[in-house]
Amino acid sequence: MGSLRHFMLILSFLVIANASEFVPVYMWGSHRAGEPIPALHKISQNTFKDEIMKALKDAPRIVVFAEHSLSPEDLGQRDISGNIAFPSLSKVQKTSKVTYLSYVQNPVKAIQHASEDVEEISIERLNKNDIPDSRIVIIDLNDAQDNERRFDMLKRHDEIIGSIYEELQEKYGNVLAVYTAHHPSWIASGVVHSRKTRALPTDDSSNKYMNNTTVLFYTSGNVVIKIGETTADTKGIAVTYSAENDNETIILSGKAPELSISFEFQQTVTGYWVLHTTNITYSDKIISQVTNGTIYAPLGFSYTCGNQTFKTTGFSIMFPNFQVQPMFKGTYLTQLTKFDDPYNCVGFTTIPIWSGLFVTFILLLIMTFGLTMMMDIKTMDRFDDAKGKTITINTSE
Repeated sequence: MGSLRHFMLILSFLVIANASEFVPVYMWGSHRAGEPIPALHKISQNTFKDEIMKALKDAPRIVVFAEHSLSPEDLGQRDISGNIAFPSLSKVQKTSKVTYLSYVQNPVKAIQHASEDVEEISIERLNKNDIPDSRIVIIDLNDAQDNERRFDMLKRHDEIIGSIYEELQEKYGNVLAVYTAHHPSWIASGVVHSRKTRALPTDDSSNKYMNNTTVLFYTSGNVVIKIGETTADTKGIAVTYSAENDNETIILSGKAPELSISFEFQQTVTGYWVLHTTNITYSDKIISQVTNGTIYAPLGFSYTCGNQTFKTTGFSIMFPNFQVQPMFKGTYLTQLTKFDDPYNCVGFTTIPIWSGLFVTFILLLIMTFGLTMMMDIKTMDRFDDAKGKTITINTSE
């Protein structure tokens, strides 16, 4: 009974700890950026809320730039050339009063509860509309692009932050800007409770196909064909896709000048779907092969690969950022027109991981052997007494 009580206490502690996420907060303004606060200490949500409410008395407008994820380590990033990711934020230190807090508990939630006049807007909507005329405006910067490095994304956001802040400062004069995030980007500083999924565009453009009753398919660009070592078309070939579904087999077909693609998906009795057959024809080159279940996922999951390549002797075709999910019976999307969790073509136990495990196992064996030998050493338990009789040890002992 006591062990069960201890287990429940530990579980409750973990739940409470994981419910809180601490992220950095960078605040600046022309007049005031909050009272001095110990920057190395963790700031609670209520304490930060009180600071924002005090700031509202001095600044008529507060603009919050909220990343999806951010950690203190991100603010010190540099590229190979030594350039920083936040040149605009570095400049405001010379012209504004800056407050930096390393760890603040749920700062976006605290700001949302600091005033009744709060409006949130995504960066995509902001590109088409004016900045809302509210006392607190929260701009969501969750617009990561395919094939974009995190450093480049942060640098692009830094330029957006600088231009928006200048615009608001010219309009209102006294503006307090806050740069923070919803979740930490480093797992060590918190647990991320949400994830991003790839949303398919609603248009029927080439290189992608969307049908919630047939198949979801996406590639980030044109397919690349190589004949021998030569690329057939340096710009790649745009392909238009269509699909057929007879409940037991789903066929995804692609058409382009001189190119024909056919993927045949089947459902297994064990609850998986597999890409069973691939037929690709380009001019007089043909790829016709059974994949032997190398491309597969459980029902309700998608399959993804950075550069999915199909090849035969002297001929190969590559699909950049390949992702697919056939919609067999029993498959239910958690979100409309969005892929479910992916199975990646790169397994979890890669060669470096196996190498690390092997070396660790060898070291454990050596340490175990050494400890066993040390524990087997017998120390003396009899000693001579200078005033007594000499100890006699028999050979049997």
